[in-house]
Amino acid sequence: MIDLQKDWEFNVLEIYNYRKPGQYDVLFKFIKDNHDKIPGDIVEAGVFRGKSIIALGMILKELGSDKRIFGFDSFSGFPTVYHPKDNLEEFDHLFQRGEITKEHISEAKKNIEWRRVVSGDKISAKNISSSGDFSGTTIDLVRRKIQLLDLDNIVLIDGPFSKTMTENCFEPATIMAVLVDCDLYESYSQALAFVWPRLSPGGLVYLDEYYSLKFPGARTATNEFLARNTAVLKMAEIKPLDFERWYLSKPILV
Repeated sequence: MIDLQKDWEFNVLEIYNYRKPGQYDVLFKFIKDNHDKIPGDIVEAGVFRGKSIIALGMILKELGSDKRIFGFDSFSGFPTVYHPKDNLEEFDHLFQRGEITKEHISEAKKNIEWRRVVSGDKISAKNISSSGDFSGTTIDLVRRKIQLLDLDNIVLIDGPFSKTMTENCFEPATIMAVLVDCDLYESYSQALAFVWPRLSPGGLVYLDEYYSLKFPGARTATNEFLARNTAVLKMAEIKPLDFERWYLSKPILV
């Protein structure tokens, strides 16, 4: 494995610099502390250009772990049809149901307005992210980065979740940790339904968009999942002025 050390190396390859404090600290610490204690591989739902999945692969190599990371993505961006719960009005519904705070909805609306000013367009789920509809990637791009760094512990699963995250997908059979970074309502619903039965007791699911100013469907899907399953929702310790970071833990049965 090529050992990246400097910021510019991570930046030019568009890889998350896991050597510095950041948004995935709780996930990375969990993996480092438990890779030899909790059985199962790692899943990433939403790979895009490989920024975080490659960082995960490098961390496992440094730990000397034989775990693999399975990355699920269509590698073609968002679907052409969005679920109604991905409409930005869903923030209002979340607030009305008491599922987000007044501060959260206020900042979400500010973000929408500022994005409109910057872009000059009507803002929706399709263009609210600076990455647009996430179509700016290919599976070949991610593979080239993996090959450059000589990582043999990353498995890319190409296709929509509705066809890849099914009971017929035999790997990974057991999961230790999950990064859910797929933004949309149906993607979150499908990802959580797929990983949870396979997640080892004590396992962790990092929810990248549970606190989001862009994608309300992720929180709605997670809350619906929590209403049907026994899981522990926790907020990670964060730095001042940072976004909230949330994750699920699977209880250990005694």
